[in-house]
Amino acid sequence: MSQNPFLVGTLEQPTIVVRTGQDQQNPHIGLLTIGEWTVKCAVGRNGLVEPHLKREGDGKTPRGRYPLRYGFYDPAVFGDEPRSFDFPFLPKPENYRWVEDPDSPFYNQLVFETDETQASRRGERLFDLIIPVGWNDALPDARGGSAIFIHAARPDFSGTSGCVVVAHEHLTELARRVRPGMVIDIASVDGAQMTLEPRVTTPPTAIETVTFHGLKPGPRLIVTGSVHGNEPCGPHAITRLIHEFRTGQRGLECGTVTFVPVVNGLAFRNDTRFGDRNFNRNLSEAAIPQDNEDRVANVICPLLRAHDVLIDLHSFSSEGPPLALMGPRNNNGTLEPFAHQEAEEKLAKALGLPIIIHGWLPAHEKALEQKREAGVTEGLSSLHAIGTTEYMRFAGGYGVTVECGQHLDPNGPQVGYDCVVNGMASLGLISAQPAMVHPSSVLEISDAILADHEDDHLLKQFAAGEKVEKGEVIGKRADGSDIVMPYSGAVLFAGTTAPVHTELCFLCKPSDRLHA
Repeated sequence: MSQNPFLVGTLEQPTIVVRTGQDQQNPHIGLLTIGEWTVKCAVGRNGLVEPHLKREGDGKTPRGRYPLRYGFYDPAVFGDEPRSFDFPFLPKPENYRWVEDPDSPFYNQLVFETDETQASRRGERLFDLIIPVGWNDALPDARGGSAIFIHAARPDFSGTSGCVVVAHEHLTELARRVRPGMVIDIASVDGAQMTLEPRVTTPPTAIETVTFHGLKPGPRLIVTGSVHGNEPCGPHAITRLIHEFRTGQRGLECGTVTFVPVVNGLAFRNDTRFGDRNFNRNLSEAAIPQDNEDRVANVICPLLRAHDVLIDLHSFSSEGPPLALMGPRNNNGTLEPFAHQEAEEKLAKALGLPIIIHGWLPAHEKALEQKREAGVTEGLSSLHAIGTTEYMRFAGGYGVTVECGQHLDPNGPQVGYDCVVNGMASLGLISAQPAMVHPSSVLEISDAILADHEDDHLLKQFAAGEKVEKGEVIGKRADGSDIVMPYSGAVLFAGTTAPVHTELCFLCKPSDRLHA
């Protein structure tokens, strides 16, 4: 029996083995092995991803084992030789395209181009020979990733959009060695056992939670991801942490930690912000659930109440640095009474993020008053602003929202991971030193700028937390008048346009909190 660790599979199922991670400086570089033949290869520019987390446009290659059924070659480059190989190769069509539009009924399918004015697809060196990988093709999951091929690498072996590539001079030998029924097995050298088989994509009917209990008493932490389905950093960071706890790379010293990688499964499956509505608004249990988010809330709300502390991982659509949002000072008011200011500030500071923001609920109340003054009569409930962290505070706990950067920022999962590790260390759940880096900016959300007319707009797409000086023009009204920054501060939650009587953005002032 062979002891070659690359011989994954059996005689009945020959396997191409791809392993990455040998080069820590270039994690997209790896080795491709067929039997005793091994060559350099490259995968997605952002590395590997668990199959259920793969998304269109994320620049990642799915881990796992996938079938190889057929291939195409350019006869102008290879002649007819590939037709004599064991694997079924066909001449590449003159005009074709692989549909990568998730909204197309032909998503992740080969279609023939009928527009004769389009340039021939032959002569594209990277695609002189291609072998489609059987990923997300039997029952395509919308936005689950498309056009994963084996093909030629660029000369610099830069990362791909998700394909597996080898040097052009190795294509012929690769094609000669591929066999009918062969599969490709993709994993990292240190995480082969972490590889998951792709799961069937059906409408979600359950929420996965993973809990670790320490043998000594301590805080009960819950970590949530993908409250909004198009925010992938949370699931990636949480999946990594679960793996570390399961394999003994991390140990829980005390207390409890519960991980919820994907809160909103329907939204995550569709790669959309929400399923039927925004889960992070008007969060509460529903006696008679009316939609997907009601059903999710009936699971998540009791989980939140069963814990003391929440770290909720998010991302935003605009560019900008990572930031954290925390709650109010201690108070006995009616809007957001709170008694854990010191503990929450300690947690927020321990995350090590450059920006910390507070003041969401009071600013939302001011926006509601502006809407009332404008004649709006519906959708004016204060409960609209209640999301996971607000619910946690109302339930007697405390929590922090972490915005890990732009949705597809390749650093987002690492930011989320670091924040959770720092948070657990700060709470004493694990043996590690939290960052305790003083944030460079602490801001209070103070005001909202509403659109009075559909043509009102901001002058640009402001980054999250972008600094703006007093008197600076940030937008234009439909009548041509300027929208002027009333004080020096920052812009948050900004879009360039907004429906009438909704927020174009929120304005922030510098805060004196966390200065001690």
